[in-house]
Order: sequence, then C-alpha cells, then structure tokens
Amino acid sequence: MSNQFNDMSDSQTWNILVGAATRALEDNGFIPERVPGRGRSNIWEIEENGQRRRVSIRTTKDRWFAFPPLKKGTKWKTLDDVDIVIVAAVDDRDDPRNVEVHRFDAAETRERFDASYAARIEAGQTVRDDFGMWVNLDEDDRGLPASVGSGLAVAYPPIATFSLEELIAKHDGEPAKSSESGDTAGAGGAAAGEPHTIAEVMDWARKRIATLSGVRTEAVKLDCRIET
Repeated sequence: MSNQFNDMSDSQTWNILVGAATRALEDNGFIPERVPGRGRSNIWEIEENGQRRRVSIRTTKDRWFAFPPLKKGTKWKTLDDVDIVIVAAVDDRDDPRNVEVHRFDAAETRERFDASYAARIEAGQTVRDDFGMWVNLDEDDRGLPASVGSGLAVAYPPIATFSLEELIAKHDGEPAKSSESGDTAGAGGAAAGEPHTIAEVMDWARKRIATLSGVRTEAVKLDCRIET
C-alpha cells in the first residue's frame, strides 16, 4: 500500500514539514518570524530570554540533513548565520507516520559538520563547495566517513512529534504555498547550488552514493539512458 505522504509532491511535503517546525516552536512558547530577503535560506527569528535568536529550519524525508560548505569547509552557508537549528524529520523514510521536530544548538551542529567534512576529505572524498553535505540524524555505526557527526537526534530527542495524518489534513485545507523561498537543502528539496544539467545531476548522484557507501567518488559508476 502506498504512503500518502510519499505520494505527495516535493513542494507539498516541504510545506508540511516546515509547518510542523514552526508549530513546534509555537507549542514551545515562541513566535517564529520569517526573516525576509534571505532567498532560499529559510531563516526565522524567535525571542528567547529577552534576546532575538536566529533559527534555520531544515526538512528531511530520509533522516539525513544538510548544509552547504563554503571556502573548502571553513564556512557553512546558512549555518554560520544562525543560533539554532530546527530539523523537521519523518520518523521512517519508507513508511512515514509522524514528523519529529528536533532543536539543535548551531555551534554543536557546526562542530559535527566540521568533523564530518574533515573525515571525508581525509578519506579522499570530494566535498564540493555550495552543495549540501549530508549528516545522519540517527546514530550511524558503520564506521564510514559519512558516519562521522551522526546522532544529533539521539543526543537531543524531539521537542515535538506530530501525526502526519493530522498534518496532511490541515495542509489540504490551506491554500498552497511556494517553497521557492525556503531552504530545502535537506532531503525532499533542492538546495541552493542545485544541479541544473544532466551532467551536474550525475555528478551530484555519484558524490551522494559515494558518501552513503563510504567509497571514493571515482569508484561510483553510473549509466544514464534516456529512451524516447
């Protein structure tokens, strides 16, 4: 039996996940306000303990989330601009039933991304600037370069969990929103710097497969055939 959420478009699922993230903030006593003029960065602001704090909302449909490195990993797009990272993630990639919303400190998130970047470079992998580098929310005990930095969701349990059935019903009753201005560098959307040609897509796919399997990019061979 197909899963309704998995059958929805990327735009629809993105809106549902971002809606869950902002609702989680509201349920925890905050009033999230979208920062205008940030393009795809999907940055919000909340007031906490009398201070304005910036929040990056990420979404993921496979429990991996990403930030794009810049300047050979010395900087991170969006991550360097915020204090808090909120990740809205489905509970299961193949048969999602709930959305779990996690809150992470941006400094610790960067430490994990720095460590993951360093492990991949040390292993001879290519990590491209301005393309999302993915880290597993769950503990990854495979011992691969991609395993480094994983487990934030284990260290920091969800601040809120919502039924997808409820979220979908609420979404169906609202006017459609565009995800064009949202940061979709997590799974389920395209990041800034996304590939736009077949060659770029193939190159991105090889790097993603290499990351997940723990091998050098050069070891991944893909064949694209288009039948008309």
